Amino acid sequence: MSWTRSFLDRYLRIPSVSAQGTGIRDSVTLLLGVFTELGFDARVVETTGNPVVCAEKKTPGARKTLLVYNHYDVQPPDPLDEWRSPPWEPVERDGRLYARGVADNKANLAVRLGAVRDLGDRLPVNLKFTVEGEEEVGSPSLAGFVAAQRDWLQADGCLWETGGRDEHGTPDVICGVKGILHAEATCRGTARDLHSSVGVAVPSAAWTLVHALAGLRAPDGTVTLPGFYERVRRPGGADLAALDAMPYDEEKRREAYGIAGFLGGLCGPDLKEALVFRPTININGLTSGYQGKGSKTVLPKSASVKFDVRLVPDMDPAEIREKLRAYFRPFGIELSDAHGYPPARTAVDDPLVRAAAEAAREAWGRDPFLLPLMPASGPMYLYRALMPCVSFGTGDPASAIHAPNESVALSALDAGRAHVAAFLTRVAAL
Repeated sequence: MSWTRSFLDRYLRIPSVSAQGTGIRDSVTLLLGVFTELGFDARVVETTGNPVVCAEKKTPGARKTLLVYNHYDVQPPDPLDEWRSPPWEPVERDGRLYARGVADNKANLAVRLGAVRDLGDRLPVNLKFTVEGEEEVGSPSLAGFVAAQRDWLQADGCLWETGGRDEHGTPDVICGVKGILHAEATCRGTARDLHSSVGVAVPSAAWTLVHALAGLRAPDGTVTLPGFYERVRRPGGADLAALDAMPYDEEKRREAYGIAGFLGGLCGPDLKEALVFRPTININGLTSGYQGKGSKTVLPKSASVKFDVRLVPDMDPAEIREKLRAYFRPFGIELSDAHGYPPARTAVDDPLVRAAAEAAREAWGRDPFLLPLMPASGPMYLYRALMPCVSFGTGDPASAIHAPNESVALSALDAGRAHVAAFLTRVAAL
């Protein structure tokens, strides 16, 4: 078993679920030991939430410094009955490694550390790592950490935490992420649950919430919240060229998602532009009334929804929060727990992006595609304010991130290490 695979075997057994507060200190202890083993000066920075592991390794004579961002926390493994093997017991099956958190994002940290170990005394740059423990719950403590550690965080560029390959094995190089606003809205109606027979005359919290939500988005996916698109920046020429070169197998994606077609009949260039450069509002969960077996004829006293808003440049989460609050107010619906962060990106022609693309070609044996903005989100804006950022990793469409049976291809562990090593060499030459 390789060093990378052995490290993953220990790392993946820790149930580091930030939403549940489990496995946090065990993760920190393991990472401190591994960084020290690899010759880093490692320390723990306490925050208002979960701690951040910081590590630094200086290379005599190196002109460049690279900062690496990862997170040790993962999503809950539910629903457990859909796992083919226990989520906290790494299992190899059919050329893949299965465990919760392997793709998001423990394997990516593993190949980065594996590359450092492979290079040994030939490490061509100074390296800094920050590994946080709250990414999966919105990184609420990271802004305070970055503000306090701003001087230490200075570097020539940042390697972000995610990335992978498409259905045909083509690697991606990610230049940015969408922003996000997490929120919950609650409608409170009657003083208590009532017999449903009075629903003909008594307002229903559930129906009020349904009507309000229906006014936020059209059936074709267009968001109808007033002013929602005011700040959306249209993609420029270089971005459109990157989109044009970006492969996207619509048939395979429809098959994987189990859908007959995309929203509003999206296809071709419009579909790719929507995924990368358009914002949206997503309902994550609805709660109201009786949810048990059989029937219970009640008029629920309240109804609530959890949702997220995916943001693109130059949208501001605070502005969108206030637009939502104003929209819900006439319905008597209260917006709560609204928090998030803005999008962030580096230009597709930035030298750091070019270095990552050249390294991908060397490691994976094929030209990568550039993704100007990842459809998912992350707190990259905090690091992008200090330096250019780029991202690549070991995932693929079969990785089932945030779902049961999460996995990465075992072959990606070797190629991923090679990609990181080649990237470090090119960063040194910038």
